[in-house]
Amino acid sequence: MCGAIELKRYWKIILTIVITTVVINIIGISKGFCTWYADNVYPILNVIVGSLTSWCPFAIGEIIMYIGALMIIVLLASLVLFVFLFRKNFYRRYMATYSKTCLMVIVLFLFSYTINWFIPFRASVLKVSDNTRTTYSLDEVLEVRNMLVNNLNQAALLAPRDEEGHLVYDYTEKDIADLMRSRSDDYKRLRWFYPNMKPALCSDFLHWMRIGGYNYIYTMEPTFNIYCDELYMPILKSHELSHNKGYYLENEAEFLSSVILAESDNAIFKYSAYIEMYSYINEAYTSDLYDSLVEAGCEPGRPAKEAMKEILADSPMLSPLVYADIAYAREQANKRYEENVDKEKEASFQGVSGEIADKGWEMQGEVLGENTYSGITLMLLQYYVEE
Repeated sequence: MCGAIELKRYWKIILTIVITTVVINIIGISKGFCTWYADNVYPILNVIVGSLTSWCPFAIGEIIMYIGALMIIVLLASLVLFVFLFRKNFYRRYMATYSKTCLMVIVLFLFSYTINWFIPFRASVLKVSDNTRTTYSLDEVLEVRNMLVNNLNQAALLAPRDEEGHLVYDYTEKDIADLMRSRSDDYKRLRWFYPNMKPALCSDFLHWMRIGGYNYIYTMEPTFNIYCDELYMPILKSHELSHNKGYYLENEAEFLSSVILAESDNAIFKYSAYIEMYSYINEAYTSDLYDSLVEAGCEPGRPAKEAMKEILADSPMLSPLVYADIAYAREQANKRYEENVDKEKEASFQGVSGEIADKGWEMQGEVLGENTYSGITLMLLQYYVEE
C-alpha cells in the first residue's frame, strides 16, 4: 500500500514538472515574454542558483555532467542485461527504481534548461545603439578599423610590464565582475551577484575542441579553459560572465565583453578588448576590400592581395610590440599546455574531440545564424559609426 502511494506521488511530481516545462516553452514562443523574463525573472534565478554553487572551487555542474554520463552508460548496460535477467525479481526491482531515477533526472534537466537557458536565449537581440543600419561602406569599416588600430597600439604602450618587457596582468576576476556590474544601467541583466569563475577540469578536451569557456546552465557556473593565453583571458572571462548573466547569444557576449573592457580604465582590459575587436573588423574590411577589387576587374589571388597592400599603405598598422605581445602570450599558453597535458589522453581523444567540435561549431552556426561570434562585426559598426 505504501509503495503504491509513493509510486502515485512520483508520477504526480513527474507530470507536474513536465506540464510546467511544456507550458513555459509554449509561452516562450513569444519573444516579448522571453525578453521580459530575461530582464526580470532570470536575474533572480541567477542570484539564487549562483549563490548556492559559487562557493565550490571546482564546477559542481561539471561533476554532475560526469555523473550523468555515467548514469547513461549504466542504463545502456542494464538494458543489454535485460535479455538475460528479465525474469529475475531483483533485476526487475532494480530496473524499476533505476529507470524512475533516470526519468526524474531527465525531467529536471529539461526543466532547468528551459528556465535557465531556453527562455532567455530566445529574448530579443541586444540593441547596441540607435543606429540600426545593417550595411556599411568600405570607408566606414576602414574608419572603425583605423580607430581600433590606433587604440590598440596605444594600449600596448600603456600596459604594465616587467623588467623584461613582458606584460603584467594586474587584475582580478572581481575587477572584471565589478566593471561589468557598473554597466548595468546600460545593460540591465549585468546587475547584482556574480559567481566565481572556475577552471574547467576538462580543459584539455576544451582545448582540443577550440572552446575557451563553458557555462553549466543547471548550476549557473561559468568556467574557463586554463590553456587559453593570458592576453585573451579578460575577454574570455567577461564573455562567459555575459552568458551567465543572461546574454546567451554569442554576438551579444562578444560585444559586451569587448566594449565594456575597452571603455575601462585598466590598460590590460583595453589591450585584450581592442585585440578582439580588431580581429573581427579587420577581417571584415580586408575580406570586403578583396571582393570589391576582384569585382572591379583585379585578378584574384596575389594581384588582388598586392593591390590591397597598396590601399592599406596609408592606413595605420599594428605596431611590432602588439605582434610580439600576442606571440609571447600564445607561446606561454602552449608551454603551459605541453607541461600539463596527458600525452596518452591526447593521443586517444584529440582527434575525435576535434571531429565532434567541427560538427558542434557547424550546428551552432546553423542555430545562431547572424548571432554567432562574427555577428559582433555589425554590432561594432552600429556602435562606433555615427549616423
